[in-house]
Amino acid sequence: MDLMDLMKGAGSILGDQGKDVNVGGLAGSVLGMIQNDSGGVGGLVEQFAKNGMGDIAKSWVGSGNNLPVNGDQLMQVFGEQKLGAMAEQSGMNLQKFLPILVAALPMIIDKLTPDGEVNDKSNNMLQQGMGLLGSFLK
Repeated sequence: MDLMDLMKGAGSILGDQGKDVNVGGLAGSVLGMIQNDSGGVGGLVEQFAKNGMGDIAKSWVGSGNNLPVNGDQLMQVFGEQKLGAMAEQSGMNLQKFLPILVAALPMIIDKLTPDGEVNDKSNNMLQQGMGLLGSFLK
């Protein structure tokens, strides 16, 4: 799995509403949040657990079906200010960004944990994705 796989996945989630979305900004916003603000994939799972939603995040890591998350739950985990900043970085308002993140975040975490667990490989793939994204956006 590489950055292009994530971008294609985000594009398929966006469908028609993705026509005016900066997918690079979206990917950078989400990957940056996972890497920098959450402390990697493991830190993100821990944030969900601290908010009583550990089972949801663990389902994205595991090999079974991904449990859904909703916008209110993401607001609880990340806060409106952080989500608003991510939306702005993605070139959207929060109302447009939140449903996209609801769909994309489980898929991204699932792709970053192909072995069904959080390990060094997960964070290495995240760092590689951020590096590639940075080189594309220069």
